[in-house]
Amino acid sequence: MLDADKQKQVLRRLSILRGQIDGLERMISDGKYCVDILTQISAIHEALRGVGKVVVQNHLATCVASDMRRGKGDAHVDELVKIIYKLSK
Repeated sequence: MLDADKQKQVLRRLSILRGQIDGLERMISDGKYCVDILTQISAIHEALRGVGKVVVQNHLATCVASDMRRGKGDAHVDELVKIIYKLSK
């Protein structure tokens, strides 16, 4: 679970992303140059990866760290490998 500060940070980033997606939609509707559209898509991908990074960092700092201190960190290894693989695509 995200703490209040992280939640605020993620929601702010998602709000920015929403604006970027709206801008992308306008670009497509207005028939903008394909390379400009692709550049905007790339920026959206990076922004979304930034959201994922905050959530992963939070998960590691809270859930995983807590379980490791209690000697139950092994359960997170497969979970982390899978999520890191998904995020790296």
